[in-house]
Amino acid sequence: MTVLRVGYKAGVRFDLAYYTRKHLPLASDALGAYAVRNIEVVTCGPNPDGSHPPYQAMFSAYFDSPADVQKALESARMADVLADIPNYYDGMPEVMIGEVLTP
Repeated sequence: MTVLRVGYKAGVRFDLAYYTRKHLPLASDALGAYAVRNIEVVTCGPNPDGSHPPYQAMFSAYFDSPADVQKALESARMADVLADIPNYYDGMPEVMIGEVLTP
């Protein structure tokens, strides 16, 4: 299984209400056409030592293969998803793609 992960850095404006109400449905709908298995968003709290993590939120979408992720990222609808970012975030999210390892 392949995961597409998007990290939103701490210390940068991030409107969680807009993100969950408007952007997440837009992204979910766009990715849904490309065999996305599951989508999750995690908000990041303090580290165990009380320090702040580098991200305030992480988006993850799980796909069967890297090819499915690539198709989703190259879709015409992804332009709408990317164009919506300034409405809730004042930076450029960090995108990571990796393989899920299970014991």
